[in-house]
Amino acid sequence: MRLEYALEGSSNYISWKDKMEAMLEDNGLKDFIEKDIPNLTNSQDLEEWRKCVSKERRTIIEGVQDHIVSNLHHKETPFAMWKALIYLFQNSSDHRKLAIKDKVRKIKMDKGNTIPKYLTKFTRCWDELGSVKVTVVEDDMVSLSLLGLPKS
Repeated sequence: MRLEYALEGSSNYISWKDKMEAMLEDNGLKDFIEKDIPNLTNSQDLEEWRKCVSKERRTIIEGVQDHIVSNLHHKETPFAMWKALIYLFQNSSDHRKLAIKDKVRKIKMDKGNTIPKYLTKFTRCWDELGSVKVTVVEDDMVSLSLLGLPKS
């Protein structure tokens, strides 16, 4: 069973991450993405920890599209899975920064698109740029969004 807000890729990573963190917190599981294996000596505590880990791993896998699951393969803890997703979608390498900037530059309003849908594309890209620590002045985003509108 897939969650209704499955991670599709960088286009919805930020909103997915916020929703997933809130859901994990609601279920008392958020600690498992924030720290790795605890030092437990009590067998009952260890068994409880294993159950929670299993539940959270399943939740994360159900919350991503199939093409992303391969990036989580062989990650034994939710912490390791979460770190892999952060590296994949919040990596601030120069290549990633350039790819997102190019994506913003190429956004054009297609025929039949509405203004809100068109501007949502910009907002998502702006969020993506922020996730890789690129600051864009609002005036520049406004200019780029106006350039993408049809002449009519």
